[in-house]
Amino acid sequence: MDKKEVRIPQQKRSIEKKEKIFEAAMRIFNEKGYFGTNTAEIAKEAGFSTGSVYAYFEDKKGILLACLNKFGNDLTNNICREISSVSENGDIFSTTKKAIRILVKSHEGQSRLYHDEITSLQYRDEDIKKYFANVRKTMMDAVTSEVEACGYAFKQGREQTFLLFQMVEGIQDELTFDHSPDINHNILIDECVRIIVSMLVKKENT
Repeated sequence: MDKKEVRIPQQKRSIEKKEKIFEAAMRIFNEKGYFGTNTAEIAKEAGFSTGSVYAYFEDKKGILLACLNKFGNDLTNNICREISSVSENGDIFSTTKKAIRILVKSHEGQSRLYHDEITSLQYRDEDIKKYFANVRKTMMDAVTSEVEACGYAFKQGREQTFLLFQMVEGIQDELTFDHSPDINHNILIDECVRIIVSMLVKKENT
């Protein structure tokens, strides 16, 4: 069966309408979870008819993927913007620490229910799995390029950036949900930053 054609917003009003749907979806997903939410509830929260929502999204999963994509793009841009400041301040340690803080802050307000459901969907739904694989690769490539633009490089490229993201994702999860109350979060971040900085070498001037 052919997929339903959805509208790609071009005008300011349509773009703003889609933004409202994003915001409404995230509020409802965080409150009731992805599985406990339906499209009609998202439409009501956004102040639109269900038909209006279906004009922009094929189904509830389409809304989720669009929300995740926007979140991933915004996060990547914010982290890369922070890393680029190394060119001006030369402080790789503080800048890396701020970049991790940006990641942690981006997840503040995310409910445990929503987090756990999205995590499980990475193993149960092929589209969600592909999204997370793609966003990790995009972020890894963007961070690597930004680091190199600042005059640094990872000693073991792909392997170290993979390790970096696995480590940072685990720390972000810990700081968001406080699984281990006996762990000092500030020390945890500092130790993470030291490991990341140890992976880097200053590039030779060419």
